[in-house]
Amino acid sequence: MKKNLWKTFARSSMFLVCGGCLVFSPFTSMSAKASLHEKEPFDFYRPPLEDIIVKGQVTDAKGPIPGVSVKLKGGAATTVTDASGKFSIKVPEDATLVFTYVGYVDQEIQVKNQTNINVRLLENNQNLSEVVVVGYGTQKKAVVSGAVASVKGTELAKSSSVNLTNSLAGRLPGVTALQGSGEPGYDGSTIRIRGINSLGNNNALIVIDGIPNRAGGIERLNPNDIESVSVLKDASAAIYGSQAANGVILITTKLGKSGKPQFSYDFSYGLQQPTRIPKMANSTQYAEILNELNIFGSDLNPNEWSAAWNSFKTTGTYLSTGGKTINAAYKPDEIRKFGDGSDPLRYPNTDWFKTTFQNWSPQQRHNVQINGGSENVKYLLSLGYLDQDGYYKNSATGYQQYDMRFNLEAKLSKYITTTLGVSAREEDRNFPTVSAGDIFRFLMRGRPNEIAIWPNGLPGRDIEYGYNPVVSTTDLTGTNKDVRDYFQTTGKVEIKIPGVDGLKVTGTAAIDKYSGRQKNWQLPWTLYDWDKKTFAADGVTPVLAGTVRSQYTDPRLRETAGGQLAINLTGMVNYDKKISDHTIGLMAGVTRETVNNDGFTAFRRYFISSSVQELLAGDEREQSLGNNPGDPNNLFKRARLSYFGRAGYNYKEKYLAEFLWRVDGSYIFPKDRRFGFFPGVSVGWRLSEEPFFKDNVKFVNNLKLRASWGQMGAEAYFGDALQEYQYLSLMNFGTYTFNDLVTKTLTEGKVPNFDFGWEVANNTNIGLDASFLNNKLSLEFDYFYNKRTNILISRGSSVPESSGITDRLPPVNLGKVNNKGFEFKLSYNDQVGDLNFGVSVNGGYAKNKIIFWDETPGAPEWQRSTGRVTNSWLVYDYDGVFKDQAEISANKLNYSALTNNLRPGDMKFKDINGDGKINADDKIRLDKNGTPTFTGGVNFNVQYKGFDLSVLIQGATGGMQIVGLTESGDIGNFLEWSYLNRWSIDNPSSVNPRLSNRGATYYTDSNNALNNTYWLRSNNYIRLKNVELGYTLPTTWVEKVGLNSVRVYTNGLNLATLDKIKIWDPESTNTSGQYYPQARVINMGIKATF
Repeated sequence: MKKNLWKTFARSSMFLVCGGCLVFSPFTSMSAKASLHEKEPFDFYRPPLEDIIVKGQVTDAKGPIPGVSVKLKGGAATTVTDASGKFSIKVPEDATLVFTYVGYVDQEIQVKNQTNINVRLLENNQNLSEVVVVGYGTQKKAVVSGAVASVKGTELAKSSSVNLTNSLAGRLPGVTALQGSGEPGYDGSTIRIRGINSLGNNNALIVIDGIPNRAGGIERLNPNDIESVSVLKDASAAIYGSQAANGVILITTKLGKSGKPQFSYDFSYGLQQPTRIPKMANSTQYAEILNELNIFGSDLNPNEWSAAWNSFKTTGTYLSTGGKTINAAYKPDEIRKFGDGSDPLRYPNTDWFKTTFQNWSPQQRHNVQINGGSENVKYLLSLGYLDQDGYYKNSATGYQQYDMRFNLEAKLSKYITTTLGVSAREEDRNFPTVSAGDIFRFLMRGRPNEIAIWPNGLPGRDIEYGYNPVVSTTDLTGTNKDVRDYFQTTGKVEIKIPGVDGLKVTGTAAIDKYSGRQKNWQLPWTLYDWDKKTFAADGVTPVLAGTVRSQYTDPRLRETAGGQLAINLTGMVNYDKKISDHTIGLMAGVTRETVNNDGFTAFRRYFISSSVQELLAGDEREQSLGNNPGDPNNLFKRARLSYFGRAGYNYKEKYLAEFLWRVDGSYIFPKDRRFGFFPGVSVGWRLSEEPFFKDNVKFVNNLKLRASWGQMGAEAYFGDALQEYQYLSLMNFGTYTFNDLVTKTLTEGKVPNFDFGWEVANNTNIGLDASFLNNKLSLEFDYFYNKRTNILISRGSSVPESSGITDRLPPVNLGKVNNKGFEFKLSYNDQVGDLNFGVSVNGGYAKNKIIFWDETPGAPEWQRSTGRVTNSWLVYDYDGVFKDQAEISANKLNYSALTNNLRPGDMKFKDINGDGKINADDKIRLDKNGTPTFTGGVNFNVQYKGFDLSVLIQGATGGMQIVGLTESGDIGNFLEWSYLNRWSIDNPSSVNPRLSNRGATYYTDSNNALNNTYWLRSNNYIRLKNVELGYTLPTTWVEKVGLNSVRVYTNGLNLATLDKIKIWDPESTNTSGQYYPQARVINMGIKATF
């Protein structure tokens, strides 16, 4: 989808500026008074303040400290201290300065019109005073006794990915992010916390600003709006109860900073291309393969194959000893023309990917942020625009996003604080009417000896079913527009109870509205062919004949619309008290959630004109109405009532204990099973605070041991589908013809399951946190063991099909899965003069095991999935290739269950049960699946004066991927990899089999022995995931043009990958390469602060 950059820039800038004016115009006239026992001034806006130059010196107990970072809080002004620890910085007279240095406690100093400020830094203890976001609150890092990982939003914003989930890969131990597609609008990663824990749903709970399950999720959040991301991985998630069994991801957005308004504008422009596309055989290679297949597909005795092949290479025909003539698909002269390009119209060498794809596709992002306020009122406004093009030439694929976030925090009095968060987002997805899966299916199948596009620009003939990717990727097939609008609000009132120190009541209300509409306008399209003989008068231009090749010849329209209203009401009471060395924290709350979702779909054809793309222009002769069955515009109503609480205790921040609980009630269960109780307990011991340790182990600055156990729930999913009302007799709608009239009917779908209940997770965790060498080196380590029970499973395997009821049986809570593993993070931070640097390594290992589920009775042990990982493959065990007829003659195994005619180049399989036969009893159950067992990352960060560099290397091991299964033969092209790694008559192989036409061999037939270990490859990989290089211009330069700061930067995503697959991306979950590939992005940007 090509766009004029300047036109788009102007339009997005109008949106950003106008939005800012709309939000800030009320501030010029707002005033308020607030009182509760005593009144305080309440200024929404104060006159602009003057900038002043602040000088000073930073020291510690030993003297001056060079290289200390001095920054304006909430702004961009920054400097570092010189060799004498001195600094000078220009800031507003009411500013707050932040002093940071590795190994010392950060300090914030209010300027208050002072021109000279001296600061003394104290050595820190691994930033133990840092605040970590946890469920329904925050805690000092020193007293966190659960397994909680976090990353700052500034780190996520360094990624050039337009989807936030892709930025999480490699940054958090125990968190796996696998991106299966790069299609704009659908390019998010699947997030797993500590691997796969269930046979059903394994999705983590997403909580945004304290509200769970917000429509739209995490993917499309603007990274510039995010303060931090925290991940709860153990019993610390128990406070979210029935939704927390797979872990919880907490997103906290930014709030405003006190001081005069700060305005920043961030613009980036990037170019993207696929990380990897399959390299297909060229015309010469394809012709050679088809000639081989003509020999293999004949009834020639293999002893004659060599003679037939040599004859094909000389004459193009072969006369068998039986008197039968076999013709080559392509004669030697034709193959020569494919290779030398002497007749490109009749004998082309088409690269379908190169013909269809741009070299680079553009993307751009704009973001404006304004924040400021007084001590009583702080505000932040963020406006963003995103535009991402597809890979294709003349692309109909693209994604646009407009987003807005406004956060306001107001201290109404000494006792009352309110916050208001408002966010709005429009997601505009545009596609052709042909799906990405079909486009890439036919790109893979595109025969290189056929024209994709004629010299005059007209599209060539279709590959099959009317599909030619040159057309299928454009709006010549029509358009498929999917627009989604989100408007989300969160209001919170926090009241400190006068007279009771530490007692606080908080009320939160969130009202979220979603509306969506999809319009699929399909048009017929024309393709052009040539008889390979007729030319125009110039004798050069071929005369083309055009025909409508789409599967329909008239326009048609399907529209879908839907909406959602979600309301979350929460009330909490907190009591925090410190009595001498004892600190107690108590919290209890209640929350009520309701979600109402509706939607419908309509279809019509026989339009009076293709110029009128509205339902009213279609004819009633063929139309349909109904409710859309798929997300997000489907039909449902959901509700949940929950009670939760926390009791925490610590003594001198040395001995730590916490108890969490939640009672969840859900509408989907029977009344006597509707509520579930989910507790969690964690303890910690800061061993380094003990005198015997502190006095004798000097090199260890902090050592904390942690342990936790929690019982959490999971809502009743069977596969990916929520099983609502399974305790009732569920009915299905249908139709039946009565008296020549089609009439609606009701039939029983499933019989009821009266014992229907929660899935239960028992999660145990043991961990430690440690820091060494004056807190420069830090270590986190956790071991976990998760036991999942009451998983919904089907009994279809153990109940005979002859019973006639297997399709009516409801799922039952009988499944059991165990999952265990470990995770770690090791980091080192230091400073040498003006050079600040840090490196961290993190990783997580998780492997599950099915303890019980329904299996076919009598299956041999080597085929049972019980005791092995979930989603494991059942396959024949590949054992090489019959290199020649002599090996076939020497073979003692009976392959008659697979084929009655073994031939050279056929696969061998292992006889697992030793009965001398190769049949289905010899399939083995592998103990691997497509999900890596280990994922991790290495992070480098360097700052030197105005320069900064960050590098993220990410990788995964332990998974497998099916590679090489393509629709090939006369139906479509082969991978070049298949051409180079095959058994051939000239080069017989003992490792790689001969190729097949349309799955004609037993080892390429999906109904026979296609599922075998030859096609399985390790998907281990190491990837240069993200690199960013930035430079902040000297303040003296930018002040001359009226700016506070300017930073220019360039970054890249998925820049290089090392793996064993090398055909398509190792993160792909597609077995044949028929998917929209992940993106490699090179991005440049500038951020200016006014």
